[in-house]
Amino acid sequence: MADPTLFAAPGAAAHGAAGGGVEITITLLIVVGFLAGLAWFARRMRGVNKYGAARIQMLAAQSLGPKERVVLVRIGETDILVGVAAGSVNALHVFAPGANTGAPTAPAAGDAPGQPNFKALLLKALGK
Repeated sequence: MADPTLFAAPGAAAHGAAGGGVEITITLLIVVGFLAGLAWFARRMRGVNKYGAARIQMLAAQSLGPKERVVLVRIGETDILVGVAAGSVNALHVFAPGANTGAPTAPAAGDAPGQPNFKALLLKALGK
């Protein structure tokens, strides 16, 4: 009777069935790790701006409904008030360059004349 390893490919008898499975698993893990590294690198490079600092900044946003909102955007030195709705974006107002479009400071609730503030009410309730 003939030896079964006589007709086998060179090196096949040395590795056996288990050795080939380990090599395939290691190679597969290396390929998957390489693809994960490429995906991470691509995600990191997506945010890199080739011109330096971002020229468009979103200063504020206010929701007006389920699909509508108003957004204050600064492009360079100009501030633009933009209306955003389902399927459309419209410039509502363009402010002059250098205009102060910061958020107004609203008075705290209870600061109106004749109205006690929360701190005073709490101290009174605690008897202090």
